[in-house]
Amino acid sequence: MDSATNVNGATRIRDFIANEVSDWDDEVIAFARFKAFSGQRCDWEPTFLFWKHLIIKIATHFRLLLIRPSQVKNDWFNRRGLTPLCLDNVLSLMYNEGDITRTVDLADPTSGRFSQLVWRVSSLITRSPTPDIMAEQCVIVTAMLKDKAAEVVRHLSESHWNSSCIVTMKKFHDICERIVKNKISIIQINKYICNTLY
Repeated sequence: MDSATNVNGATRIRDFIANEVSDWDDEVIAFARFKAFSGQRCDWEPTFLFWKHLIIKIATHFRLLLIRPSQVKNDWFNRRGLTPLCLDNVLSLMYNEGDITRTVDLADPTSGRFSQLVWRVSSLITRSPTPDIMAEQCVIVTAMLKDKAAEVVRHLSESHWNSSCIVTMKKFHDICERIVKNKISIIQINKYICNTLY
């Protein structure tokens, strides 16, 4: 994606935010929302939920399966040069709660079943503490991933596919390409569906 597309996309997203959040331009409310989290979770939970729901709403509205954490922070929510100090924490909590996932967190479906089993066991045993989500190139919005995967499965079921049929990877990719235009997104949907089935 080139910088002109990024600028145009960020402008459309900021316009969407202005329409969705009626008090977006209120300085007092913005100050409270843009602060870093401090204190107990009950103190900042409403702010976290505001950002979480807004990120998911934007991703759903614009059909964004993959989002760039740096773009979310620096472009989407930039208010006259100010960005929310709490967004790093919001994205980390969203990762911990399963609302977003890293692309590396999904097993490769083209590897053998034994490799997938080893990968699953090792990821359960050695799950590292919360990774630095802001350092990730892209993360996957789980709600959109499930939605796209459901579209693929729905398309398979409409084409008279049943549990005893065999679908080749090429046929599967062809179906995914009709639903999702982005090659990286196709790979992530493929991984998700295969991980769900096994």
